[in-house]
Amino acid sequence: MKVRVAASVVLAVGIAVATAGCGFITPQGTQRITQSTSFGVEATVGDVHIRNAYLVAQGEQMTLIATFVNKGESGETMTIQPNASPSDTKSLRVAEGDPTIIGPEQTLQWNDFKVPPGSLFPVFFTYGDKTGVTMNLPVLTGDFKINSTLTPTPIPTATQTPTSTPTPTATAG
Repeated sequence: MKVRVAASVVLAVGIAVATAGCGFITPQGTQRITQSTSFGVEATVGDVHIRNAYLVAQGEQMTLIATFVNKGESGETMTIQPNASPSDTKSLRVAEGDPTIIGPEQTLQWNDFKVPPGSLFPVFFTYGDKTGVTMNLPVLTGDFKINSTLTPTPIPTATQTPTSTPTPTATAG
């Protein structure tokens, strides 16, 4: 009788340990870098993770929307170049630790790019001597409520002020 009780206790403890043990070897989801939950795409350059990157276009202007997470031990200056166009390269300082969010408060905008919404547009990201990555970013409009405040700022166009031409007056004579 004692053997049967001891065997039951050992079996119960074995089942409890076996089922609880899964938590010890299963990776914790919160320890991984999160997946995109929105429109954008993701990539990694060196220690910098680029998350949820996409473009919002209006006319011939486009704005980059992205989150940069630097897992390194020092800040880095990211170089961002749309469509292999060196003259349109932008720089962005990405501090270590906290995410750098490009969106409502801080923006990166390019002009003179006619990019149709719904397409993918290549943008190259790199820093220092790290091997860069070209990301084909989705191009959206401000029609989605979440993007309505992220549309590019229109460029003021130079307007010419008309000069007044003297009106000839008739003289008596």
